[in-house]
Amino acid sequence: MSAVKFNVHKKFHLFQSKTRNWEASPEDLLCYRLIFIISGQGQFVLDGTIHSYSKAGLIFLPPDQQPVFQEDRGTEIFIIAFNTHLDYDFQKKKTLDPDFADTYKQAAKLCNNYRLTQGKPLPNDRDGQTITYLINQIAFEITQKPSSHLKLIKGSIDLIVTILARNNFETKKTEEKPTQQMLTERILEYLKTELNQNKTVRIPELLMHFNVSEEVANLFMMNRTGMSLRNFIFKYKADLFKSRLLKVDVAEISPYLQPR
Repeated sequence: MSAVKFNVHKKFHLFQSKTRNWEASPEDLLCYRLIFIISGQGQFVLDGTIHSYSKAGLIFLPPDQQPVFQEDRGTEIFIIAFNTHLDYDFQKKKTLDPDFADTYKQAAKLCNNYRLTQGKPLPNDRDGQTITYLINQIAFEITQKPSSHLKLIKGSIDLIVTILARNNFETKKTEEKPTQQMLTERILEYLKTELNQNKTVRIPELLMHFNVSEEVANLFMMNRTGMSLRNFIFKYKADLFKSRLLKVDVAEISPYLQPR
């Protein structure tokens, strides 16, 4: 197929073609871009790193980044490039087109802070199918003449960016959870070690040692043991004293120490 282009002045550019026919213009390199893999699979190089891609995969590009695809006659892509016109005097320009301005900001944030895997489809199958449908709808609308087509295209782009932002946020939460669990276990082991050695635990020193606030430490301990940091220390000291009298392991009388 021949390349298809569609421009909305100072808002966005759309481009559909085979990768072997695609050359990013200097204007497009200044944009935030979302690339959707319509068909094909293979590899591409981005900033010196090799990535694999597949059908329905997505690539997120901030300005000045350019992927280099391997030669593949079967790979077809659809590009949404957001004009950086809104970057300058954003609040003033937002009053002229508030809806698209918010979409632009969300797309820019997504490209600068993506957590999704470059070149791969969304992990959420339902959302991935919706993105595919919307891209196909935009590609169809580009070829139509009714005056309503621009509104439909802009609406579809807004939905695409919203869905991607939601999936990116969910991926970020999934990545952060193991880190929180690891820190919680480190705090727990620190407390047990200190208290088992009959040492005095000073909360400010503990917070400084782990570089967390007391609110965060309380939240972690509450999720792990059902008690705040100070209540845990009080409870564990009481259970430790009881276990020594009974000559049993403290874990046997402290169910809150079991992993959740």
